[in-house]
Amino acid sequence: MSVRNLTKPVSPKAEVLVSRLARELKHPAPGDVQPLVLLEGGKGQTPSHVYVIWEDWRDIPAIERSEMIMDAYEQAKGKKASLNVLVAMGLTSEEAKRLHIG
Repeated sequence: MSVRNLTKPVSPKAEVLVSRLARELKHPAPGDVQPLVLLEGGKGQTPSHVYVIWEDWRDIPAIERSEMIMDAYEQAKGKKASLNVLVAMGLTSEEAKRLHIG
């Protein structure tokens, strides 16, 4: 069996989106302004689900969206809080409608 660490370069666009999302998580804008962050569960030490509806996800694969959400969540809320996130899903408005989220 072979074990390898996967490393991927972080694109400048990804860094910008993570930074913007972390700011939104720290200081949410009023109303339904994107990125729209929906939190489910997460009271106390229970696992939480984080959904981010954002048109800026359009060209980004789903797994990368999730990684970016986790990076932003850790920046905004800290490592301990990020360990309680069970689901981190980034969706466009259309994808969210199809899944009945938001």
